[in-house]
Parts: sequence; C-alpha cells; structure tokens
Amino acid sequence: MSGEINVLGIDETLDYVLKNGSSVARFGDGEIDIISGRSIPYQDYDVELGVEFWSILENKSDERLVVCMPDVFTGLDRYNKFARDFWKVHLDRYKEIYENINWMRWYGSTFISRPYIDLEDKSHSERYFEHLKRLWNHRDILIVEGDTSKSVVGNDLFDNANSIARIICPSKNAYFFFEEIETAIRMYGDNKIVLVMLGPAAKLIAYHLSSENRQIIDIGNIDSEYEWSKMGAKPKVKMPYKHTAEFNYSDDHLDIEDLNYRSQIVYTVDNFPKISVIIYFDGDTSKLDNVLLSVSEQSYTNIEIVVIINDTSYETMKICEQMSLQDNRLDFT
Repeated sequence: MSGEINVLGIDETLDYVLKNGSSVARFGDGEIDIISGRSIPYQDYDVELGVEFWSILENKSDERLVVCMPDVFTGLDRYNKFARDFWKVHLDRYKEIYENINWMRWYGSTFISRPYIDLEDKSHSERYFEHLKRLWNHRDILIVEGDTSKSVVGNDLFDNANSIARIICPSKNAYFFFEEIETAIRMYGDNKIVLVMLGPAAKLIAYHLSSENRQIIDIGNIDSEYEWSKMGAKPKVKMPYKHTAEFNYSDDHLDIEDLNYRSQIVYTVDNFPKISVIIYFDGDTSKLDNVLLSVSEQSYTNIEIVVIINDTSYETMKICEQMSLQDNRLDFT
C-alpha cells in the first residue's frame, strides 16, 4: 500500500495551490470512517456522502482541485507518540478500504491545516503558518464555518487579508444543508477565497464548486492549530469561547460578545428560522444608538433588522448609516 500512495509535503502542497489557485479537499480519518459506514461526532453517516467521498478520492488532483490525504503511509517518525499510536490503529482498522481505493498518481497533504500539535519537531510550524497565510494575503476572505467555530476570533491568523465575511452553518450535520451552503457561497463568494471549516461537508463543497472558477479551501481545524502554536501547547487545550478541534462533545462555550465577528456575518444557514426585527423610529435620536446596539448584540444571530424612519433628519440618517456599516444585517427606509 505504501508504494501506491504518494502524498506531497506541506510546503510542496502549498506551493502547488499558490501557483495554480487550486481548490483543496482534505481527507482524514473521519472521512474514512464515513466511507466505512460509520457516523462521526459532527456528521451522521449518509450513504450518498460515502459514495461521493469514494469518487473524490479517485479524482485526479490537478490545477483545479487538489485532493489531499494524510502523509502517514510511508512512516510516522515526524509525529508525536499520541499521533503515531492513533494512525497505527487507524491504518490497521481500515486496511481493506485503503487497499481497494483506485489511487491516483499523487495527493496533497491533508496536514496543511494541521501543521503543529501532532508534530514531534515543531520548529518548522511557524514557517508552515507563514506559507499558509500567503493563500489569503491581500485578498478578500469568505469563511464558511459552524455556529460555534468563531474562527480567528482572538488571534491574528487572517490579519493580512483585505476583508472577512462569514457564512454561519450548523456545527453538526452540515452535509444535510450543503445545497443551501453552496447557493450562499455563490451569492457572497465572488472574487473571494472561500475558506470552509465544516468537517466532511467541506470536501463536497470544494469538489462541487471548484468547477465554477472559485477557489474553495477545505481548511479544517486551522484556527485551533494556530491558537495552540501561539501558546506553545503540547497537549491539546480546549478554547473556552469557541469550538476546539477534537473536543467534539463539548458544548459549554462561553458566550463572549464580539461585534466585529457579528458584523462579518452575511448569511446564516440554520434549522432555526430567520427573525425580522422591525423598529419604527419617530424622533428621539438620543435613544436610537442604544436601541440599535441592543438588537445587534442579541445572541440569536439569524436576524434581519429593519428600521423604518419617520424622521429623516441628518443626525438620524447618520446614526443608521454608521450602524449599517458595523452590522450588515441592518437596513433602513
């Protein structure tokens, strides 16, 4: 098996993606679980998803789409003991699946988004992150993520980008919403690099939309990896205010208000309904700021805020215009 699976290194993979503007679909242990018929913590098994995964794995990587696999087939020396033990068990359990895949000539490295915590020698991690940041350098980003992910809230990973917009999706079973997610990306992703952090659903989205002249990067748990690298973590540390990689059964996130994060949300894909908050305003501008701020700071994010103004004074219009720049869910007439 090891002679049939050629996986590029992290730097080689990133060089190829940067040169060609490729999309990326990364496969790890969870996707193989699903191919085998198993559910995983954040995605229930679905037979059609398993079939699509098999097709993507047998898709030849090219300038349009790089299919990635873990580089664990020719040795595990570069990984720490925990990772080595994990992959040994995994490869033994799914030996038959790996032997029956019609392997392509080469794959990119799944670990472009896991360049820190599992490595025995972490001295190259900073360089890997800097290499990765070149993907969105001076570009507009559309993040597509789960509703507890809050990627890069509290860190500077995307500080070299021009702008950030977000599509918020269910944290579990995002695959069951993939058609709506893809439609939303078409609506808001023009001329942007799209970074998808939705587990198994991300591979399908990258595979589908890469044919539409869009760059879709399935970037997985990069936020947790970056946080761990900044704190010099050895074991994996849970973040208190957002989802942390592989802490899949923990829902006790602190609700820390971040107006910048909320202002970046352009669309919410959810099984909760969108609520329209209609504010009729007729006069006292001293209260308008507080009213708009109060609505904008609600923990329920799938809302639209409509302000009906019966006072077209300069001060009133200025307040509404400033707030709409901070929160794109607000409209006023």
